[in-house]
Amino acid sequence: MTVLCAPPPVADEVVAIDGARRIPADDWNRLARRGFHLHGWCTAAERCGWQGRHVVVSGAEGLRAIVPSYLVAGGVAHDLHDRWLGPLRGAAARAGLGLRPVLSVQAPFAQCSEPMTGGEALPAGTLHRVFAALEAAGDRAGARAVVWPFVDAARGDLIAAARERGYAVVYSGAAAWLPVRWPTFEEYLNSRSKSVRRTVRADLRALAAACVRTEAVSDFDAAAGDMDRLYRDAFLRRNGRPAPTPGDLFARLAAAAPAVPERVAQLAWQGDRLVGMSVNLRGADVLDGALAAFAADHAGGPVYYHDLCYHPLRLAFGHGIGAIDLGASALYAKVLRGAVLRRRVALVHGRSRMVHKALAALGAVVARRVEAKERRALGALWHPAIAAGEGR
Repeated sequence: MTVLCAPPPVADEVVAIDGARRIPADDWNRLARRGFHLHGWCTAAERCGWQGRHVVVSGAEGLRAIVPSYLVAGGVAHDLHDRWLGPLRGAAARAGLGLRPVLSVQAPFAQCSEPMTGGEALPAGTLHRVFAALEAAGDRAGARAVVWPFVDAARGDLIAAARERGYAVVYSGAAAWLPVRWPTFEEYLNSRSKSVRRTVRADLRALAAACVRTEAVSDFDAAAGDMDRLYRDAFLRRNGRPAPTPGDLFARLAAAAPAVPERVAQLAWQGDRLVGMSVNLRGADVLDGALAAFAADHAGGPVYYHDLCYHPLRLAFGHGIGAIDLGASALYAKVLRGAVLRRRVALVHGRSRMVHKALAALGAVVARRVEAKERRALGALWHPAIAAGEGR
Protein backbone atom coordinates (compact mmCIF):
# COMPACT_ATOMS: atom_id res chain seq x y z
CA MET A 1 0.00 0.00 0.00
CA THR A 2 1.32 3.41 -0.94
CA VAL A 3 1.15 6.02 1.79
CA LEU A 4 0.97 9.58 0.54
CA CYS A 5 2.51 12.10 2.94
CA ALA A 6 1.77 15.77 2.76
CA PRO A 7 4.87 17.87 2.10
CA PRO A 8 6.17 19.75 5.13
CA PRO A 9 4.96 23.33 5.41
CA VAL A 10 7.21 25.95 3.86
CA ALA A 11 8.82 28.11 6.55
CA ASP A 12 8.15 31.83 6.38
CA GLU A 13 10.97 33.94 4.97
CA VAL A 14 11.78 36.97 7.17
CA VAL A 15 13.99 39.72 5.72
CA ALA A 16 14.75 43.39 6.43
CA ILE A 17 14.49 46.08 3.75
CA ASP A 18 15.61 49.70 3.77
CA GLY A 19 12.46 51.37 2.44
CA ALA A 20 8.88 50.92 1.32
CA ARG A 21 9.97 51.51 -2.28
CA ARG A 22 11.36 47.95 -2.28
CA ILE A 23 7.81 46.54 -2.26
CA PRO A 24 5.25 47.23 -5.06
CA ALA A 25 2.54 49.59 -3.84
CA ASP A 26 -0.32 47.17 -4.60
CA ASP A 27 1.32 44.34 -2.66
CA TRP A 28 2.10 46.64 0.27
CA ASN A 29 -1.38 48.21 0.43
CA ARG A 30 -3.06 44.80 0.36
CA LEU A 31 -1.88 44.43 3.97
CA ALA A 32 -2.62 48.02 5.06
CA ARG A 33 -5.77 48.08 7.20
CA ARG A 34 -5.19 51.59 8.56
CA GLY A 35 -4.23 54.93 7.07
CA PHE A 36 -0.77 55.26 8.60
CA HIS A 37 0.33 52.10 6.82
CA LEU A 38 -0.32 53.24 3.25
CA HIS A 39 2.59 52.72 0.86
CA GLY A 40 2.44 56.27 -0.50
CA TRP A 41 2.48 57.74 3.02
CA CYS A 42 5.61 55.77 3.97
CA THR A 43 7.47 56.50 0.73
CA ALA A 44 6.65 60.23 0.99
CA ALA A 45 8.03 60.30 4.54
CA GLU A 46 11.14 58.41 3.43
CA ARG A 47 11.77 61.05 0.77
CA CYS A 48 11.72 63.56 3.66
CA GLY A 49 14.46 61.80 5.62
CA TRP A 50 12.80 58.91 7.48
CA GLN A 51 15.15 55.89 7.38
CA GLY A 52 13.17 52.71 6.78
CA ARG A 53 14.24 49.42 8.37
CA HIS A 54 11.11 47.39 7.66
CA VAL A 55 10.82 43.65 8.29
CA VAL A 56 8.98 41.66 5.62
CA VAL A 57 7.48 38.18 6.06
CA SER A 58 6.76 36.03 2.99
CA GLY A 59 5.15 32.58 2.92
CA ALA A 60 4.16 30.03 0.32
CA GLU A 61 1.36 32.33 -0.91
CA GLY A 62 3.60 35.38 -1.17
CA LEU A 63 3.82 38.53 0.96
CA ARG A 64 2.36 37.78 4.39
CA ALA A 65 3.29 40.64 6.71
CA ILE A 66 5.22 43.90 6.92
CA VAL A 67 6.46 45.42 10.17
CA PRO A 68 7.09 49.15 9.54
CA SER A 69 10.06 50.44 11.51
CA TYR A 70 12.43 53.37 11.26
CA LEU A 71 15.89 54.25 12.49
CA VAL A 72 15.54 57.47 14.47
CA ALA A 73 18.79 59.35 14.92
CA GLY A 74 17.56 62.87 15.65
CA GLY A 75 16.21 65.62 13.44
CA VAL A 76 13.06 63.75 12.45
CA ALA A 77 9.61 65.05 13.33
CA HIS A 78 7.97 63.09 16.16
CA ASP A 79 11.31 61.64 17.20
CA LEU A 80 10.67 58.88 19.74
CA HIS A 81 13.22 60.48 22.07
CA ASP A 82 10.86 63.44 22.46
CA ARG A 83 7.53 61.65 22.25
CA TRP A 84 8.39 58.95 24.76
CA LEU A 85 10.59 60.82 27.23
CA GLY A 86 8.80 64.17 27.00
CA PRO A 87 9.90 66.55 29.80
CA LEU A 88 12.31 63.91 31.12
CA ARG A 89 14.61 64.20 28.11
CA GLY A 90 16.64 67.00 29.79
CA ALA A 91 17.27 64.91 32.91
CA ALA A 92 18.18 61.92 30.76
CA ALA A 93 20.68 64.00 28.80
CA ARG A 94 22.26 65.32 32.00
CA ALA A 95 22.62 61.73 33.21
CA GLY A 96 24.39 60.86 29.99
CA LEU A 97 21.54 58.65 28.76
CA GLY A 98 20.67 59.15 25.12
CA LEU A 99 18.04 57.12 23.30
CA ARG A 100 19.31 57.95 19.83
CA PRO A 101 19.75 56.22 17.56
CA VAL A 102 16.82 53.90 18.18
CA LEU A 103 14.93 51.49 15.97
CA SER A 104 11.30 52.57 16.41
CA VAL A 105 8.63 50.11 15.29
CA GLN A 106 5.97 52.45 13.96
CA ALA A 107 4.89 54.11 10.73
CA PRO A 108 5.66 57.83 10.19
CA PHE A 109 3.81 60.06 12.69
CA ALA A 110 1.79 57.03 13.86
CA GLN A 111 0.68 56.42 17.43
CA CYS A 112 0.47 52.68 16.85
CA SER A 113 3.04 49.87 16.67
CA GLU A 114 1.73 46.79 14.95
CA PRO A 115 2.52 44.45 12.06
CA MET A 116 0.62 44.86 8.80
CA THR A 117 -0.94 41.46 8.15
CA GLY A 118 -4.26 42.13 6.44
CA GLY A 119 -5.95 40.66 9.52
CA GLU A 120 -4.01 37.38 9.63
CA ALA A 121 -2.33 36.36 12.89
CA LEU A 122 1.34 35.40 12.69
CA PRO A 123 2.49 32.19 14.43
CA ALA A 124 4.57 32.62 17.59
CA GLY A 125 7.65 31.24 15.86
CA THR A 126 7.37 33.76 13.04
CA LEU A 127 6.87 36.59 15.54
CA HIS A 128 10.10 35.62 17.27
CA ARG A 129 11.89 35.71 13.93
CA VAL A 130 10.42 39.19 13.31
CA PHE A 131 11.75 40.40 16.67
CA ALA A 132 15.14 38.84 15.88
CA ALA A 133 15.24 40.57 12.48
CA LEU A 134 14.43 43.93 14.09
CA GLU A 135 17.15 43.43 16.70
CA ALA A 136 19.68 42.46 14.03
CA ALA A 137 18.73 45.53 11.94
CA GLY A 138 19.17 47.69 15.03
CA ASP A 139 22.58 46.19 15.73
CA ARG A 140 23.74 46.80 12.14
CA ALA A 141 22.63 50.44 12.41
CA GLY A 142 24.23 50.98 15.81
CA ALA A 143 20.86 51.54 17.53
CA ARG A 144 20.92 51.73 21.30
CA ALA A 145 17.47 50.15 21.59
CA VAL A 146 14.60 48.55 19.72
CA VAL A 147 11.31 50.07 20.85
CA TRP A 148 7.70 49.34 19.93
CA PRO A 149 6.36 52.60 21.45
CA PHE A 150 2.58 52.16 21.07
CA VAL A 151 1.38 48.53 21.16
CA ASP A 152 -2.31 47.97 21.87
CA ALA A 153 -2.46 46.30 25.29
CA ALA A 154 -4.85 43.71 23.83
CA ARG A 155 -2.08 42.37 21.55
CA GLY A 156 -1.18 39.47 23.79
CA ASP A 157 0.78 37.77 20.99
CA LEU A 158 3.23 40.66 20.61
CA ILE A 159 3.55 41.24 24.34
CA ALA A 160 4.14 37.55 25.08
CA ALA A 161 6.86 37.30 22.43
CA ALA A 162 8.49 40.49 23.75
CA ARG A 163 8.51 39.21 27.34
CA GLU A 164 10.05 35.92 26.26
CA ARG A 165 12.84 37.90 24.59
CA GLY A 166 13.49 40.00 27.70
CA TYR A 167 11.80 43.23 26.64
CA ALA A 168 10.56 45.67 29.26
CA VAL A 169 6.80 46.26 28.97
CA VAL A 170 5.68 49.67 30.26
CA TYR A 171 2.46 51.64 30.00
CA SER A 172 2.57 54.26 27.23
CA GLY A 173 -0.83 55.91 27.51
CA ALA A 174 -4.36 55.51 26.22
CA ALA A 175 -5.62 56.46 22.77
CA ALA A 176 -9.15 57.65 22.05
CA TRP A 177 -10.76 55.16 19.66
CA LEU A 178 -14.08 56.08 18.07
CA PRO A 179 -16.05 53.07 16.74
CA VAL A 180 -18.24 54.27 13.86
CA ARG A 181 -21.63 52.72 14.62
CA TRP A 182 -23.85 55.22 12.79
CA PRO A 183 -24.61 55.70 9.08
CA THR A 184 -24.98 59.50 9.28
CA PHE A 185 -23.77 62.43 11.35
CA GLU A 186 -27.30 63.17 12.57
CA GLU A 187 -27.70 59.63 13.91
CA TYR A 188 -24.34 59.94 15.64
CA LEU A 189 -25.46 63.23 17.18
CA ASN A 190 -28.75 61.76 18.37
CA SER A 191 -26.87 58.95 20.13
CA ARG A 192 -25.15 61.46 22.44
CA SER A 193 -26.57 62.77 25.70
CA LYS A 194 -28.59 65.97 25.66
CA SER A 195 -25.70 68.01 27.07
CA VAL A 196 -23.23 66.64 24.52
CA ARG A 197 -25.68 67.33 21.69
CA ARG A 198 -25.89 70.92 22.89
CA THR A 199 -22.08 71.16 22.95
CA VAL A 200 -21.67 69.76 19.43
CA ARG A 201 -24.37 72.02 18.00
CA ALA A 202 -22.82 75.01 19.78
CA ASP A 203 -19.45 74.14 18.21
CA LEU A 204 -20.97 74.04 14.73
CA ARG A 205 -22.83 77.34 15.26
CA ALA A 206 -19.65 79.00 16.55
CA LEU A 207 -17.79 77.76 13.49
CA ALA A 208 -20.33 79.44 11.22
CA ALA A 209 -20.52 82.62 13.33
CA ALA A 210 -16.74 83.04 13.14
CA CYS A 211 -17.00 82.90 9.33
CA VAL A 212 -14.66 79.92 9.23
CA ARG A 213 -14.67 78.12 5.91
CA THR A 214 -13.71 74.46 5.93
CA GLU A 215 -12.61 72.28 3.06
CA ALA A 216 -11.35 68.74 2.59
CA VAL A 217 -8.94 68.45 -0.34
CA SER A 218 -6.66 65.75 -1.70
CA ASP A 219 -4.68 68.30 -3.75
CA PHE A 220 -3.33 70.82 -1.26
CA ASP A 221 -0.25 72.01 -3.14
CA ALA A 222 -1.48 75.63 -3.15
CA ALA A 223 -1.91 75.55 0.64
CA ALA A 224 1.40 73.77 1.45
CA GLY A 225 3.20 76.97 2.45
CA ASP A 226 0.37 78.06 4.77
CA MET A 227 0.24 74.57 6.27
CA ASP A 228 3.98 74.61 6.97
CA ARG A 229 3.79 78.02 8.69
CA LEU A 230 0.79 77.03 10.80
CA TYR A 231 2.37 73.73 11.82
CA ARG A 232 5.67 75.39 12.78
CA ASP A 233 3.94 78.13 14.80
CA ALA A 234 1.79 75.58 16.66
CA PHE A 235 4.75 73.26 17.31
CA LEU A 236 6.88 76.08 18.72
CA ARG A 237 4.03 77.28 20.95
CA ARG A 238 3.35 73.76 22.25
CA ASN A 239 6.94 72.53 22.66
CA GLY A 240 9.03 75.66 23.13
CA ARG A 241 11.40 74.76 20.30
CA PRO A 242 11.33 74.77 16.50
CA ALA A 243 9.69 71.89 14.64
CA PRO A 244 12.25 69.45 13.19
CA THR A 245 10.21 68.86 10.03
CA PRO A 246 11.83 69.56 6.64
CA GLY A 247 10.84 72.94 5.22
CA ASP A 248 9.22 71.30 2.20
CA LEU A 249 7.41 68.49 4.06
CA PHE A 250 3.90 69.59 3.09
CA ALA A 251 4.93 70.37 -0.48
CA ARG A 252 6.36 66.85 -0.78
CA LEU A 253 3.24 65.30 0.74
CA ALA A 254 1.12 67.31 -1.70
CA ALA A 255 3.27 66.15 -4.61
CA ALA A 256 2.56 62.54 -3.61
CA ALA A 257 -1.18 63.01 -4.27
CA PRO A 258 -1.47 60.44 -7.11
CA ALA A 259 0.23 57.80 -4.93
CA VAL A 260 -1.94 58.47 -1.86
CA PRO A 261 -5.52 59.05 -3.04
CA GLU A 262 -6.70 58.00 0.43
CA ARG A 263 -5.06 61.06 2.00
CA VAL A 264 -7.16 64.20 2.58
CA ALA A 265 -6.12 67.54 4.08
CA GLN A 266 -8.80 69.11 6.27
CA LEU A 267 -8.28 72.90 6.17
CA ALA A 268 -10.08 75.66 8.08
CA TRP A 269 -9.83 79.23 6.80
CA GLN A 270 -10.86 82.51 8.40
CA GLY A 271 -10.80 84.83 5.44
CA ASP A 272 -7.50 84.08 3.71
CA ARG A 273 -5.83 82.95 6.97
CA LEU A 274 -5.35 79.24 7.65
CA VAL A 275 -6.42 78.67 11.28
CA GLY A 276 -6.68 74.88 11.47
CA MET A 277 -5.53 71.79 9.63
CA SER A 278 -5.10 68.06 9.88
CA VAL A 279 -4.22 65.28 7.46
CA ASN A 280 -6.57 62.30 7.36
CA LEU A 281 -5.52 58.90 6.02
CA ARG A 282 -8.16 56.36 5.04
CA GLY A 283 -7.32 52.72 5.63
CA ALA A 284 -9.63 49.81 4.88
CA ASP A 285 -10.63 49.53 8.55
CA VAL A 286 -9.28 52.58 10.41
CA LEU A 287 -9.10 56.31 9.70
CA ASP A 288 -5.95 57.96 11.10
CA GLY A 289 -5.11 61.62 11.56
CA ALA A 290 -1.71 63.31 11.59
CA LEU A 291 0.01 66.70 11.51
CA ALA A 292 -2.83 68.60 13.19
CA ALA A 293 -2.16 72.25 13.99
CA PHE A 294 -4.28 75.24 15.00
CA ALA A 295 -3.82 78.96 15.37
CA ALA A 296 -3.50 80.14 18.98
CA ASP A 297 -6.95 81.76 18.96
CA HIS A 298 -8.61 78.56 17.69
CA ALA A 299 -6.77 75.84 19.65
CA GLY A 300 -9.23 73.80 21.70
CA GLY A 301 -12.26 75.48 20.12
CA PRO A 302 -14.81 74.57 17.42
CA VAL A 303 -12.17 74.43 14.66
CA TYR A 304 -10.22 71.91 16.73
CA TYR A 305 -13.19 69.60 17.26
CA HIS A 306 -14.35 69.96 13.66
CA ASP A 307 -10.95 68.93 12.30
CA LEU A 308 -10.24 66.18 14.82
CA CYS A 309 -13.72 64.69 15.30
CA TYR A 310 -16.65 65.99 13.25
CA HIS A 311 -14.99 65.96 9.84
CA PRO A 312 -13.31 62.54 10.36
CA LEU A 313 -16.72 61.13 11.30
CA ARG A 314 -18.24 62.39 8.06
CA LEU A 315 -15.28 60.99 6.14
CA ALA A 316 -15.73 57.59 7.81
CA PHE A 317 -19.47 57.55 7.04
CA GLY A 318 -18.77 58.26 3.37
CA HIS A 319 -16.24 55.45 2.99
CA GLY A 320 -17.63 52.74 5.25
CA ILE A 321 -14.71 52.91 7.70
CA GLY A 322 -15.36 51.17 11.01
CA ALA A 323 -13.19 53.14 13.45
CA ILE A 324 -11.25 56.38 13.91
CA ASP A 325 -8.07 56.63 15.97
CA LEU A 326 -8.42 60.06 17.59
CA GLY A 327 -5.04 59.92 19.32
CA ALA A 328 -3.98 60.69 22.88
CA SER A 329 -4.89 64.37 23.30
CA ALA A 330 -8.07 65.92 24.78
CA LEU A 331 -9.21 62.49 26.06
CA TYR A 332 -12.04 63.84 28.23
CA ALA A 333 -13.69 65.72 25.36
CA LYS A 334 -13.27 62.79 22.97
CA VAL A 335 -14.80 60.28 25.40
CA LEU A 336 -17.81 62.56 25.84
CA ARG A 337 -18.14 62.62 22.05
CA GLY A 338 -18.31 58.82 21.87
CA ALA A 339 -14.73 57.56 21.98
CA VAL A 340 -13.51 54.64 24.07
CA LEU A 341 -10.02 54.45 25.57
CA ARG A 342 -7.59 51.77 24.42
CA ARG A 343 -4.52 51.12 26.56
CA ARG A 344 -1.12 50.97 24.90
CA VAL A 345 2.23 49.69 26.13
CA ALA A 346 5.80 50.21 24.98
CA LEU A 347 8.06 47.22 24.36
CA VAL A 348 11.65 48.26 25.08
CA HIS A 349 14.86 46.33 24.45
CA GLY A 350 18.19 48.07 25.14
CA ARG A 351 20.94 46.57 23.03
CA SER A 352 23.30 46.37 26.03
CA ARG A 353 22.58 45.25 29.58
CA MET A 354 23.31 48.70 31.02
CA VAL A 355 21.19 50.57 28.47
CA HIS A 356 18.37 48.08 28.88
CA LYS A 357 18.24 48.48 32.67
CA ALA A 358 18.36 52.27 32.37
CA LEU A 359 15.61 52.41 29.73
CA ALA A 360 13.37 49.98 31.64
CA ALA A 361 13.69 52.12 34.78
CA LEU A 362 13.14 55.33 32.84
CA GLY A 363 10.17 53.76 31.07
CA ALA A 364 8.55 53.05 34.45
CA VAL A 365 9.00 56.72 35.40
CA VAL A 366 7.49 57.85 32.11
CA ALA A 367 4.55 55.45 32.63
CA ARG A 368 3.76 57.02 36.00
CA ARG A 369 3.95 60.49 34.50
CA VAL A 370 1.62 59.50 31.67
CA GLU A 371 -0.87 57.93 34.09
CA ALA A 372 -0.88 61.02 36.33
CA LYS A 373 -1.47 63.25 33.31
CA GLU A 374 -4.37 61.09 32.15
CA ARG A 375 -5.93 61.05 35.61
CA ARG A 376 -5.92 64.85 35.66
CA ALA A 377 -7.29 65.08 32.12
CA LEU A 378 -10.05 62.50 32.53
CA GLY A 379 -11.22 63.35 36.04
CA ALA A 380 -14.28 61.26 36.89
CA LEU A 381 -13.93 59.33 33.61
CA TRP A 382 -10.59 57.82 34.62
CA HIS A 383 -10.52 54.20 35.77
CA PRO A 384 -7.58 52.09 37.07
CA ALA A 385 -8.05 49.64 34.19
CA ILE A 386 -6.86 52.36 31.79
CA ALA A 387 -3.36 52.27 33.24
CA ALA A 388 -3.02 48.58 34.06
CA GLY A 389 0.14 48.20 31.96
CA GLU A 390 2.83 46.19 33.68
CA GLY A 391 6.51 46.90 34.05
CA ARG A 392 9.39 44.47 34.02
